[in-house]
Amino acid sequence: MALIVPFQGILYNQKKVGDIRRVIAPPYDVISPEAQNSFYRRHPQNVIRLILNKETPEDNPQNNRYTRSAAHYRTWLEEGTLVRSRAPQFYFLQEEFDASLSLPTDGGLPATRKVRRGFIGLIRLEEFGTGVVLPHEKTQTKPKADRLALMEACQANFSQIFSLYSDEDGAMAPIYEKVFSSPEGPAIDVTDDDGIRHRLWMVSDPQIIGKITEIMKPKKIYIADGHHRYETALAYRERQLARFPNGTGRESYHFTMMYLAAMEDEGLLILPTHRVVVGVEKFQASSFMEKLSANFSVESFAFNAKNEGMVRDKFLRELASRSDEGRTLGMLLGETTQYFLLSLKNGRFLDEAAPALSPTLKDLDVNLLHILVFQKLLQIGPQELAAGKNVLYCQEPQEAVQAVQSGKGQIAFFLNPTKVYQVRDVSLAGETMPSKSTFFYPKLLSGLVINPLEPDEEIVVE
Repeated sequence: MALIVPFQGILYNQKKVGDIRRVIAPPYDVISPEAQNSFYRRHPQNVIRLILNKETPEDNPQNNRYTRSAAHYRTWLEEGTLVRSRAPQFYFLQEEFDASLSLPTDGGLPATRKVRRGFIGLIRLEEFGTGVVLPHEKTQTKPKADRLALMEACQANFSQIFSLYSDEDGAMAPIYEKVFSSPEGPAIDVTDDDGIRHRLWMVSDPQIIGKITEIMKPKKIYIADGHHRYETALAYRERQLARFPNGTGRESYHFTMMYLAAMEDEGLLILPTHRVVVGVEKFQASSFMEKLSANFSVESFAFNAKNEGMVRDKFLRELASRSDEGRTLGMLLGETTQYFLLSLKNGRFLDEAAPALSPTLKDLDVNLLHILVFQKLLQIGPQELAAGKNVLYCQEPQEAVQAVQSGKGQIAFFLNPTKVYQVRDVSLAGETMPSKSTFFYPKLLSGLVINPLEPDEEIVVE
């Protein structure tokens, strides 16, 4: 049973900080060093100082990025920069964004606006084996250690885990309509640097709270984005249980902050993450293409310096058009002036290469690439991928193209996005996809609401 409850969140005091846009930031894991510097300059109380404090050469166990985050957090609470809600609330979030970026285009199409609807609450932590909360991606040790150190120092969730639930009968729709049309309007209305409008409503109505809790009880919860944060919350709970063995089970560390959206929501968008191969020793393009053609039909899209953008657009559109038809990958090979579409000739090639792989995982284009190309032809296996040795990840096709054309990368591979039903099916099968298989867009902002994890505080559970 999924226990999802309201909580007394902590929000920025807009009377103190002014324009809320100056203190918000994207999630820590998509922030570059350059962006980190920019957010530092934007406002002295920008959330960057909490979620991704700068490291210094003088850092030590007593004074480091985590202790500095904790000091800022305590100070901002004491001085009223951050203010806690007086009553438990659900925090409803509506995000309006330009979805045309999901289409391969050079900008010739008009913007297509989408709206994603969801809400933020606390979920009682469940081990994955219980079948209540289901993952779909593998995690890595280093990010979990980083987030655990931050959680231990600050005793707070600064960012939400992004999860999905099925709402085929539309039970949540009337609640969304009521909340989002309320005459008092949102508590926060901010447009970020990418032009995404985020509006947050705070809801403490007991009837709405009770209805949501009942609707969500029988649901399975599918983690979309934030696997590292969920596993970190589980690890934090275990540490707290060791420190406080006589708890009631309602302490704050038995819960974590989560954003929930319906799988059926029209604004739910998954983007692909493209791959660039680097540092493969003794790589020869001619022999690679010869081996590739054994498993794939190859179509080429030749270009020159003047028409590269137009040809790339046509190539990516053709790749996207085949998303539902068959197994097709896109490719740019270094030192060539051609894009390639690679279509799997026969499904048995993947069956023979990975006979133990489940049908749900064989259905993923990312595994087609990883198994038949990375492992079989380039000797880039799971260990190399986990260590980040030979593959770079790019959200924008242009970024992958530039990496190859600059000589930094040897090959770029372009993928169609994973589908929502594939996330569901992999999760239900108890399987996990490779890292970077999904990119849910837009990312959730950090700085909208914070969940405190006071060890002696109990969560109200009706």
